Amino acid sequence: MRGCEWLRRGVAAAVVCAAASFACFGAGTAGLLEGNPFRGRVLFVEKLCTQCHSIWGHGGTLGPEIARVVAGKPLPQLSGEFWNHTPRMIDEMTAKGYAWPTLDRKEMADLLSYLYYLRLFDEPGSPSRGAATFARLRCESCHSLGGVGGNVGGRLDPFSSYASPIPLAQAMWNAGPAMRSAQIGHGTPIPQFSGGEMADIQAYIREHGRRPENERVQLLPLPDPAAGEKVFFEKRCVVCHATRKAGAPDLGEAALRLTVAEISGILWNHSYTMQERMHASGIPFPRFQGQELADVVGYLHLLGYKGREGNASRGSQVFREKGCAACHEDQKIQAPDLTKEHSGDDAIALSAAMWNHAPEMHEAMAKNDVPWPQFEQGDVEDLVAYLRSRSARGVSKGH
Repeated sequence: MRGCEWLRRGVAAAVVCAAASFACFGAGTAGLLEGNPFRGRVLFVEKLCTQCHSIWGHGGTLGPEIARVVAGKPLPQLSGEFWNHTPRMIDEMTAKGYAWPTLDRKEMADLLSYLYYLRLFDEPGSPSRGAATFARLRCESCHSLGGVGGNVGGRLDPFSSYASPIPLAQAMWNAGPAMRSAQIGHGTPIPQFSGGEMADIQAYIREHGRRPENERVQLLPLPDPAAGEKVFFEKRCVVCHATRKAGAPDLGEAALRLTVAEISGILWNHSYTMQERMHASGIPFPRFQGQELADVVGYLHLLGYKGREGNASRGSQVFREKGCAACHEDQKIQAPDLTKEHSGDDAIALSAAMWNHAPEMHEAMAKNDVPWPQFEQGDVEDLVAYLRSRSARGVSKGH
């Protein structure tokens, strides 16, 4: 009986585990920002995740490359895909003698935060490719680097202190109207960037720029999505992009698909058209200071990472099809009341608990020949919406 009870709990709890990772994003950014991504990176090594997974080519090859897994996917989708592969992970780790790592609440918050910020740190660019791009775009005709080049647009050496292309992208954005006016006046083609060329140029500048020998490469502070949201509204970016005015793209979706270097290049490529449209609409061309552009990129990335709002009606169907209702709406079975368990008050703790119990759940389900529930895209968001609607209506187990 005890094994059956665990089995019944496991079938439905599987759904909550995937949903829990997403739930901390449902009420704004507070849950996400609670974790420390730097501690999350350390945990990724300490918990031996690198035995199976790599980051930018460094680590194991048994599992997928983490940066590529995260790329272009909202967290709910990642949670569902992760849960679908949990039994295989457990089996392979067991076969290799690896212990299943446990995570307390604080550690889970750190790892979730690390997942979010991972795509905001670009894979290092190539100095050699950067040199070729620098020459192709004729940057040296206006800018000097390492004492070589023009003086119309100023020295690029100060940017050699940074590992990220964001400071360079922000300076280019702010100087954009003047730069384009000068280029048009001289008949110089306006440069256009593609792919990760901004990261390559930044790597080239870092390698060839002049700076004091004792000056360390500066790492920017972590982008602050909350501050970025404020800037996004204050600079009136929301006028076009939140309403798709004049064909303006969905920046949240774009930021999720692209790296910071790619976003930086696209910002420059479209800034001339944006400037004209903003002038026609009476909106002043925005200029960024300090950390503002990095914060805006962090905010836009978060918009896509949180995923869409779920549908409670579809979530009700998921709740039943995945086996949750059989345990969690039956008073005879000692399964927890998901209306209370999934209140959203501490979803990070719930996510950690489900992770820690996954091996026991997998063993019980395999022993009783119960299939592991599989999530399709959108299932997790819909399930979260359904559980919230139950809580809002005061629906509890047995009612």
